[in-house]
Amino acid sequence: MRPAADWSVDVGAIDRARVLVGWTRRDLGRHAHVDEGTLCDLFASRRRPTFGTLRAICQVLGLSLDAIIEFNNPPARMPSDNGTKPAARV
Repeated sequence: MRPAADWSVDVGAIDRARVLVGWTRRDLGRHAHVDEGTLCDLFASRRRPTFGTLRAICQVLGLSLDAIIEFNNPPARMPSDNGTKPAARV
C-alpha cells in the first residue's frame, strides 16, 4: 500500500478538460458541486482534495481518476516478483 503522500493531482489535465468544454473554474465548481475555495486551493496546490471531490470533477468533465492522479514513486515489487512474465498458455 502506498503512503498518502505519494500521489498528486494533475491540475493541468483538469484545466485542459475544463477549457475544452468552455467552462470557467467557477462553472466547473457549479457543475461538480465543489466549493470555489476548494477549487482555488486545488489549482494553487495548497491542499489535496478528497477523492469524492476529484470523482465529482472527473464525472462532469468526462475524465477518469487515472487521468488526473499521478503517482510520484513507482510501486514496489512484491518479494516474489522476479521481473519475469508468466508463460503464455497454449
